Amino acid sequence: MPPPSQLPQVTTDYYEILVVRELRKVGLEVADLRIHRRTELPEPERGFLLELRAVLSRAEWRRIGLIACRRQEGAIVPEAVESVAGRLTEARAEVALLFSTADFTPDALRAAERLGVGLLRLVEGRRAFDSGGWGTPGHYPAWLPAYLVEVVDRDVAGQMRYRLLEAERSDMILDRLEKQG
Repeated sequence: MPPPSQLPQVTTDYYEILVVRELRKVGLEVADLRIHRRTELPEPERGFLLELRAVLSRAEWRRIGLIACRRQEGAIVPEAVESVAGRLTEARAEVALLFSTADFTPDALRAAERLGVGLLRLVEGRRAFDSGGWGTPGHYPAWLPAYLVEVVDRDVAGQMRYRLLEAERSDMILDRLEKQG
């Protein structure tokens, strides 16, 4: 099974569909979605960056979001998080989410907490199934999506963790959008 950073079949169009699906799954409304920027990433990342701008809402909460989608080889570093946060004004957005096919470094998580950026990792559904204890590894149910999304945060001991997004649990994302420091 390929590591999360090597998901070559995830195109920009497919990434956009996955992101909207996952945001809606947690209970967020996604409206006025449009591409803000699309660019190829240079060496050593080798991949692409797709930035989407959308109105995100749930009950009384409503914000314009900048949603960065990165497919790259190496781990996400603080500069990538700072770049997304730094582009909020240009995008006329209020909150930032950074989706990635790669892991995040601990320093990237610290930067996200400081800047109020939500971090999410796209993972292959089979990988999540095998590591999640849902059934026998290697035997996959027909309902299993090709890709799932994990939120990146800290556990009660302060250690970095990845948790699969849960239906109707928008708090898993919205809680990350508050600046910690």
